[in-house]
Amino acid sequence: MLKKFLFLLTVVAVVAAEGGGNVTAQTLEPEFEGEVMGVYPDGSSKRLEKHTVQTRTGGSVLVAGFAVNKAKTKILIEGARANVRFDNARPIALVVRVKDNAADPMSIVRIFRMKPAKKRRTAIIAAAGTFHVTSNDMDYLSFSARKYGESSYYLTLDESPVGEYGITVSNPNNIDEKMVIVSTFGIDGNTTEK
Repeated sequence: MLKKFLFLLTVVAVVAAEGGGNVTAQTLEPEFEGEVMGVYPDGSSKRLEKHTVQTRTGGSVLVAGFAVNKAKTKILIEGARANVRFDNARPIALVVRVKDNAADPMSIVRIFRMKPAKKRRTAIIAAAGTFHVTSNDMDYLSFSARKYGESSYYLTLDESPVGEYGITVSNPNNIDEKMVIVSTFGIDGNTTEK
């Protein structure tokens, strides 16, 4: 009985020394800048898979010196589906690590829809037509954000349509971005009801 009491007393002392056992904001904060964690309603989390982006530009057809169709620049990511999946019937939250969470998250974080195919996912980032160039032709998801931890944002998606999505995190302090990294996730239809 005395051993149990001493053991219990030791556990209480350790928990009190660690802040009462409360989960801190830094628990889910990703380790590196640009990383994203998916947060599930039960409190569990999973790091989103990161991809180095390939780009491809398709040529337009010219008739009498004018482009008949648009030349499109696409980003390409291998694999038809993301490994991290969410159910659209439940709230979807993400924790995004950034350089400095003092900036407006809308200027740093972009969540966009990707078109899945058999072997890869794509998104159009620019299109040039006959008389104009359209950039950022992407279908973006809106989100609400708040500061989280030391250098992150806690994002809650305002809507959650079924599909494949990518997230880019830019560094507003760095004009010369070396490469684009895309973190990916997918949203499935309500899988809790059969």
